[in-house]
Amino acid sequence: MKKCISKAFVVVVAAVIVLSGCGTTKNQMDQGSSAKDAGKLKIMMEDDPNGLLTVNNGTTEDLLLFVGAINNKNNIGGIRQLSTRRVDFFDKVTEDTGSFLLRAVKYSTYTAKGSNLDAADDVIFAKIVTYDKKTPRTLSVDIQKSLGGDAVIVLQNDSNMALEIRLDSLSAPTLTTLAPLERNKKVYLDFKPEGYVFFPIYKYYDRTSGEIRTLDTLNLADGVPMRPVPQGAGTAQVVSFDGKPAELYSPFAALVLVNETGRGAYLLQGGGNGTRMESIHGNTMINPGMETFELNLQKQESLTIGGLSIDLSLGRENVIAVPEYTYVAGGNYQLRVRGAGQKPVITEVGKSDTVQLTIRLVNER
Repeated sequence: MKKCISKAFVVVVAAVIVLSGCGTTKNQMDQGSSAKDAGKLKIMMEDDPNGLLTVNNGTTEDLLLFVGAINNKNNIGGIRQLSTRRVDFFDKVTEDTGSFLLRAVKYSTYTAKGSNLDAADDVIFAKIVTYDKKTPRTLSVDIQKSLGGDAVIVLQNDSNMALEIRLDSLSAPTLTTLAPLERNKKVYLDFKPEGYVFFPIYKYYDRTSGEIRTLDTLNLADGVPMRPVPQGAGTAQVVSFDGKPAELYSPFAALVLVNETGRGAYLLQGGGNGTRMESIHGNTMINPGMETFELNLQKQESLTIGGLSIDLSLGRENVIAVPEYTYVAGGNYQLRVRGAGQKPVITEVGKSDTVQLTIRLVNER
């Protein structure tokens, strides 16, 4: 069994569609939106002051965003190229807790096709967002700048888990995400003559922690090298990922940090001058409450980790050292932090449940 750190970055932006112009033009996107109507609609792209989900658009395209499937009832407006936006998506999900795929489509594609969008052809990005309405927390998602290019490759997920795709390295940011059993998914990238290596990261729902957890594979051959084909220059290559990959292992221990200090805090790796760690929800600031982090166990069944500390922004001399502790792969741990001068307490709270390697996503219809 082996481990390595994954950064789940979660960020979103909200938008609503309002009428631009007058006459008979429709004032919202609906199932009958024609390309003519779509071109007249104005997409609101300002921050929602109540939005907990931040989306960073690293592409040079304006995008439309969807909470789940790309039908009009799931649309939350758009985000401009090379910008950041906050969105409130709670009115788009009926369940109090759950996970969905945030999907993005080029705005130019919508104005060309209207509501006649195709999930396999037109979605350029997707990322898992996990939420809880009863204990809301900030989330973030990064849309990578390499997306939206003129070269295309087809990806297929044969598993019952969600599949994050990363380019050239398991530790790279998420390129896009495939839903369970999603097939014939076109991904558009910048053309590179040397091609890319596509690595799969398997995501499933852990019934022990109530979180989305990660499985990696020990087999580096599961990274598939392939060169995307420029559009119009030939048939796109297909990369399929195994429904039952061999040698899956949990690469992390989950550390739930409970902040009882009354202040925002940072979890540092490497001592008082260390690097701020990012939670599985894409946050570095830990507000009072709870945030979950995944600890890299360096592909070991267990690993003793020291050098963690809590920074309350009270000066370097008041950074709180986290005790050295031996973590087990797939284990869940709680770290309670009560304030300066009080020693943090680490408690083991169980192992991840890998009996059912599945994930349920809301709004997939």
